[in-house]
Amino acid sequence: MKRLTLIVPAYNEELCIKDFYNTLEKYLKDLKISSRYLFVDDGSKDNTLDEIKALRKKDKRVQYISFSKNQGKEAALLSGLTEAKDDDYVVMMDADLQHPPYLIPLMLEKMNEGYDVVYGKKANRKGDKASNSFFAKSFYKTFDKYADVEMEKNATDYMLINNKVIKAFLSMPDEYRFTKGIMSYVGFKKCFIEFDFVKREKGKTKWNFKKLLKYGVNGLNQFSNIFIIVPIISFILSMLVSISSVVLFVFKILTLESFLILLLIPLLFAALSVVLYFLLFVLYSVRREVIKRPLYFIREMEVDEESSSLDKE
Repeated sequence: MKRLTLIVPAYNEELCIKDFYNTLEKYLKDLKISSRYLFVDDGSKDNTLDEIKALRKKDKRVQYISFSKNQGKEAALLSGLTEAKDDDYVVMMDADLQHPPYLIPLMLEKMNEGYDVVYGKKANRKGDKASNSFFAKSFYKTFDKYADVEMEKNATDYMLINNKVIKAFLSMPDEYRFTKGIMSYVGFKKCFIEFDFVKREKGKTKWNFKKLLKYGVNGLNQFSNIFIIVPIISFILSMLVSISSVVLFVFKILTLESFLILLLIPLLFAALSVVLYFLLFVLYSVRREVIKRPLYFIREMEVDEESSSLDKE
């Protein structure tokens, strides 16, 4: 029988663990597939790990990995996928029940239709904080414009993936992980299921503006050359200031001394911007070589056991 592993990162989620398990059981019991829970305690400072251990005493399908300190959700997902690398399917979801469990049977139905990745997509952000909605919209707009990969707006990392995708994901050597970006990069046949925003019932969110900003910048840095626009903007502004100074001098608004200062300094910045542009270009090229991402990912393959060759005379 095929096996499904639920990878559940948890950081200070003692109030959610039991409810999460009880809710998931309602949807897993009717699945014609073997399943297990793999909680990843991300260095929690409360009783999250104790709650997980209490569940394990009642149900051996409950398993866990516990970090020595808080390493972040991306590290938690990576450790879970590494442990589940031989499983048929993996679902990645949060412990706070903001990822609706009722989607799992629907995800498996889509998987049976031939998809390799089935992810949850928020139909709207009604009920979410205005600041979070603004940040999310800004991030997706920026990512769409500058990233090397495409990512669906309001896509989440709540997803079901098969073994081929697990192995492709683990073959990505990036030290700074951005799960949604990696999933976009590896390709494979994808579809999404929409769901409405779900408010957290217990506990507090671990995300704040600083963490969200760091997460977004990391994603853009890993899958785009966005920082190369900094010297471009600097060059354009420098040239505009230089042209303005020429116009002001022609109309005798500036003295010769002021004109030379306003002309030379921006030109110096423009020259430095050109140098910085090429330095960033080289650094991005070096990064691509150092990371050594796989050049391709195979979804299907059918080859003869013995390769054919030309007859030798």
